[in-house]
Amino acid sequence: MRNKRLVDRAVLLRVFGVLGPAEAGVEMAAFTLVLIAGGWTWGITPSAGLLAVASGTAFTAVVLGQLATAFACRSESRWIGRLRLGGNRLLLGAVAVECAALLGFVGIPPVARVLGGDFPPLVGWAVAACVIPVVVLADATHKAIRAWRRRVAA
Repeated sequence: MRNKRLVDRAVLLRVFGVLGPAEAGVEMAAFTLVLIAGGWTWGITPSAGLLAVASGTAFTAVVLGQLATAFACRSESRWIGRLRLGGNRLLLGAVAVECAALLGFVGIPPVARVLGGDFPPLVGWAVAACVIPVVVLADATHKAIRAWRRRVAA
């Protein structure tokens, strides 16, 4: 049994100092790249439809980034690839529900309109999906640096 807090200084640093900025960078890139792929250029106001597609893409990146963060945060020290995927059935269930909700939010037109988004194009899905390896890599790098610091200090 753990006697530690669920959220402590190390978790906050990891989430807000490492994983969050990694996610945010990909989310902003996804939004911008979909705008550019849709014909937008700097200084011109995008059409409402293009803005909705870019927003849906950014939202998709947010959700996928949070999924990657949930898996990355299963361990404080081990890389996500060393953890058993099926080791936490509640997490897998939550991920399935979150993916279904994402598809509903961007795929059901009346819901998407209320939320100000639209279904991402293929390029949008591809760019949004890039958030997963970026978060995993940022987390692995952070864990490796922490392990190195512990070895050096010992």
